Amino acid sequence: MTKELMNPDQLTKNYETKFVSLVKSEQYPVELREGITGVLDIIKQEKSITDLYPEVLAEIPISQSHFQDVCVQYLQHYTPHKKLRQAVMEMQDRLNALYAAKTGQKRAFIKVERLKSKRLGLTSKSEITEDEQFDLMEVEVDLEEAERDLHTATHMIKDAMLKVVHQQKLVDRFTKEVEETGMSYEEAEAVYYVMYFTNEAERQLRTGDHQIDRGTFGAISQMPDQLRIKILKNISFLRQKIFDKDFNVDSEYLTITHAEVLKPIVQKGKVEGLDIAEFLDFDPIKLISK
Repeated sequence: MTKELMNPDQLTKNYETKFVSLVKSEQYPVELREGITGVLDIIKQEKSITDLYPEVLAEIPISQSHFQDVCVQYLQHYTPHKKLRQAVMEMQDRLNALYAAKTGQKRAFIKVERLKSKRLGLTSKSEITEDEQFDLMEVEVDLEEAERDLHTATHMIKDAMLKVVHQQKLVDRFTKEVEETGMSYEEAEAVYYVMYFTNEAERQLRTGDHQIDRGTFGAISQMPDQLRIKILKNISFLRQKIFDKDFNVDSEYLTITHAEVLKPIVQKGKVEGLDIAEFLDFDPIKLISK
């Protein structure tokens, strides 16, 4: 019996069976059950984001530079393309946490089974020595600790699975929003940077001495002509609104309430008349990272 407990193949099979039973035994809300089933399939096949979202990754690059990753994660988004990129990046983190939680749970399960096997080996003897009695006491203590660890690991994997389910819903939502815009990733990038500089200008106009600093103007001056003109028109619009005597300085950002006015026009591969191919030769990251 002891040998059967310690057989690696049987132990792995026992673990996988208990793992699936454990997950399916949970009383998840109805709207999450289908997602949980999908996550079980992800775990079983050890899928990565490249397996889950090949089309998204082909269209939207996920990692280009440390600065861009930080920019995408923490600055305001102005296009669903950026939201989708962040959601997919976070999905990778969620999957890593899920696989780590499952590995931790499996280690804890194996440790519990090993200690049970050791305890069985001691208690199955007709007589045990004094040293073996102390060994048995130590095994019991270790087993209690291992079972607590297993319980904690089980909680962590449930939490990790739910986070993956929720993240999948976000990715699906932003994927749909991207499709609805009809914009390519490259077109959305041009829109993003126009809105980035517009938002930066609004922040500066609403705080401090209500002036746009030289650094911002210097960066704007290096944008492609059509986009630079659009940004400057946006700044003029912002000034008229913000410097109006009836303007409430504590009101919502204009880049949010007037986004449709401030966003550049996108038509057939052109943004404000700029051929998107020309924008691809431009690296705005270098400007905003100075």
